Amino acid sequence: MAYAGSEKLVFSIDLGTTNSGISFAHLEPGSAPRVRSVTRWPGQEDAAGDSKLPTLVRYQHGVPIAFGADALESPDMDGEEPSHLAKWFKLHLHPQSMRVASNLDVPALPPGVALKKVYADFLEFLFNHAVEFFQSSSHDGARIWSRLGDSFVLVLATPNGWDAVQQGFLRDAVLRAGILPEDLSTEDLHERLQFVTEAEASVHFALEHTRGARWLGPGTNFAVLDAGGSTVDTTVYRCTAALPKVLLEEVTGSECVQAGSVFVNRDAEHFLRLRLANSKFGTDEYINEMMDVFEKKTKRRFDGSDDPSVIAFGRMQDNDPSVGISRGRITLSSEEVKLAFQNSLTDILASCERIIERSQRICDVVLLVGGYADSAYMRTMLSEKITLRGIQFVTVDDGTKKAAAEGATIWYTKQLVQARAVRAHFGLALSPLYKDTSELHRRLQRERPAAKSTWEDGFTRIGPLFGSLVSKHELVRADGRKRNTYVKTYSTKPELSVMDDFSLQIYAVDGDDVPDWLYLPGDRILADGLRRVCMISGDLSGLHKVLKKETNKDGKDYWAINYAVEVSFGMTALHAELQWEENGISKKSPLQLIPDSFV
Repeated sequence: MAYAGSEKLVFSIDLGTTNSGISFAHLEPGSAPRVRSVTRWPGQEDAAGDSKLPTLVRYQHGVPIAFGADALESPDMDGEEPSHLAKWFKLHLHPQSMRVASNLDVPALPPGVALKKVYADFLEFLFNHAVEFFQSSSHDGARIWSRLGDSFVLVLATPNGWDAVQQGFLRDAVLRAGILPEDLSTEDLHERLQFVTEAEASVHFALEHTRGARWLGPGTNFAVLDAGGSTVDTTVYRCTAALPKVLLEEVTGSECVQAGSVFVNRDAEHFLRLRLANSKFGTDEYINEMMDVFEKKTKRRFDGSDDPSVIAFGRMQDNDPSVGISRGRITLSSEEVKLAFQNSLTDILASCERIIERSQRICDVVLLVGGYADSAYMRTMLSEKITLRGIQFVTVDDGTKKAAAEGATIWYTKQLVQARAVRAHFGLALSPLYKDTSELHRRLQRERPAAKSTWEDGFTRIGPLFGSLVSKHELVRADGRKRNTYVKTYSTKPELSVMDDFSLQIYAVDGDDVPDWLYLPGDRILADGLRRVCMISGDLSGLHKVLKKETNKDGKDYWAINYAVEVSFGMTALHAELQWEENGISKKSPLQLIPDSFV
């Protein structure tokens, strides 16, 4: 289908735990978009055509000295400060709930190097190399870049379990890297830096590479299982139209579990350390050599057969018969390798069961994508378990490609998903008018008598309570919005400067039970299960002219303004807007979202 928008360049990055990738497209009106991936990376000259590179940064004196495959080689020399490798640093950005649940020993960051610097350095390297690749591999690439390089769009793919907190962190890292100018307006920044979940990017990749699939049609329900380095994301979609364009909507809130390929590595390493605890080959150096071979060969090739797996890690003279090491090789039985996969596969299958049961629909097909899908054993086990339910299992991947990176650019051009299911309860602080007829209000007043108070307008309110904006698993259309109206009161007419600082906190509940109260009794600590997501901020000074003088029921004057805040939950990133009326004319202004700290 021909592209109908304005000419532009789009770059999409999937920064994964173990591997990353970047794709791009030169969009021209009237031409069908052609999505390409960067397939040449420094240090990977022998892997031409592979769009993946290791997510690694090597630092010395706090300065990045090597990236990707080049970072694997240590340049350390005697007398110099040793260099330090930043690896698996994506795990540091996971929400606290995911970090606790994973029980994974995350490698420490290099001394004196903050996480945001690592992200900024790696994103800068990825993007600059992608621009060089585009210019050198595209017809008239340098001239196109000179014309469109100041207006490109950047799309970042993120796990299902991330939200505005992680998006805000990444937004700051992109600006710190100098990829986008820091003086962009809020609207321009939202337009030029966009986010999509890895699962949604992957469904676009999967459908692009299964075009003409007979199983897809209106009413078809299917799941996309994106198995990556750290997270495994599962989303169930329903096809609402196939012609002239495929249209999809999510059926229920997606799943995101910490069960990616690094957890297979973790359990394999744990087993090796136990076996070699009393051997000279149990040192970090030898274990790291073994794990490097396990990662590159054993994990991918193992298919579940009874044949043992041999890890060649050392020299011919390296022997220790007591632990199964002969001529620099250690042999693992089939059962031992299966144990390394067991916890990961158990969590993945449980996640699939949960979302399929929750969707309350017959799932026709499960599509498997992601780097972890390179594992033959993982594919075999998932296929066996899923097909037992009468569900077709399809692996849609190319081992040389990053599905989410390519899919993110396809997503930008096609936008197949028309409705999304919210993964948590979202809401804000609420102090509603107290009603004697409300059993809930009477109960809350008994619980906390001091929470009932009279405001400037003379009305009695109770709070602060958690006021739900959208419920967990609720289906919200891409153009759907949640609108709340507010009245802000002042005992005296405020100066203009007093109104220029407006803010509103958005909270989330990841669990199923929603608390009544916003805070625990007697203090300002959030109620159990609540977390801060972001602050919506804006300037209310434009409403100064619509302030109204009112008189409450006690005859006291006060000043009030009426306004509304509209929040969009149906897009891949939160957006908010301030709305009010001025002389009968509707006015609106975008609001800035300031994410809470991820720590």
